[in-house]
Amino acid sequence: MKIKSFEGGFDKNLSYLIWCESTRLAGIIDASVNITEMVEFIESYSLIIDKIFITHTHHDHIHFLDDILYQFPQIQICVYNNTDFKFNNNYRKLSHHEIIPIGQELITIIYTPGHYIDSICLWNRKAYSLFTGDTMFVGRTGRTVSKSSNIIDLYDSIYDKLLTLPEKTKIYPGHHYGFKKNVTLKENKVLSPFFQCNSQSEFIDVMRNYEANR
Repeated sequence: MKIKSFEGGFDKNLSYLIWCESTRLAGIIDASVNITEMVEFIESYSLIIDKIFITHTHHDHIHFLDDILYQFPQIQICVYNNTDFKFNNNYRKLSHHEIIPIGQELITIIYTPGHYIDSICLWNRKAYSLFTGDTMFVGRTGRTVSKSSNIIDLYDSIYDKLLTLPEKTKIYPGHHYGFKKNVTLKENKVLSPFFQCNSQSEFIDVMRNYEANR
């Protein structure tokens, strides 16, 4: 699977273009950045846009969705099935562990509530690539301070779902908040106390200390 990142949006947001090299079928992950550069790249590589995946429906991750729909009116919007957001266009309700093809590439949906109620991560097993939205960043997790966020759910999502994946899996987060855009799960465990907790209560303490010192 080929991956191209685009940075912009409200707060160092990252959107991704993923595609199957043999079929040229492609998908977009999050509508977080101005699409001009992305459209130019799509056209230059003759990619066929098939789907857009929404990692969660916070406004900064769907802000440019109308622009994408205007440019690619047949695109299928893929979003987790319990979202409260109302989509008027063609969309697909995703389920935990559902496998979605992008050409010959397979994307596994991992439901990861905590930062938000409809948060998902996308895993490509063959490339060991994990698109984490705002669930996991380089160096820390997402926050749990907004409506429909839940710190216990986030702990379960991080420790029971993401950190159980192969350590060489590389994360592609929804914001460029770290010292670099991408790290492996193994690197993230080493560099951050957010991923070194031995219990739920320890994780809550780490999160509270982070918020108190922001």
